[in-house]
Amino acid sequence: MTHDDDRRVTFLFYAPQRAPHAWGLDLPRLGEAMRGTYTEVRYKVRRDATRHGEPYLSFWVATDDGVEYEGTATVHGRDCITLVDATAGDAGRFLTWFRDTYLPSPDLIRFSSGNAVERGIDSDWRLPAEGDQARLADELRHHLAVVDGV
Repeated sequence: MTHDDDRRVTFLFYAPQRAPHAWGLDLPRLGEAMRGTYTEVRYKVRRDATRHGEPYLSFWVATDDGVEYEGTATVHGRDCITLVDATAGDAGRFLTWFRDTYLPSPDLIRFSSGNAVERGIDSDWRLPAEGDQARLADELRHHLAVVDGV
């Protein structure tokens, strides 16, 4: 469900600041949830050498129709997932799965992008609690348009 103008960027998804661990993110459990859903999954819980050995999940996922996701998940400060080199359409698809099958409540996703971070924009954007993957992808595209000043 990508648009011709979708470009690949890094997206950051995280729990609300007021409830930083509201996702109840358990790194091995998230890896197994991906394994139970996607065609191909590789994941490993690693230790961050720069943060006193804090754990993080490194993952690569492929769908049956060839969409690939690569990213990390952490519980440092806030529960967080980073998707690297993803289009808004593909990220919307991943987030629909995550929101609807993993989270305890659908209104717990805030997000930003690598583009926003590079421009010094540190606002949390709120992902809609309702809507299909097209709605979520449109929200991500809107964010990128605003950040890029389009």
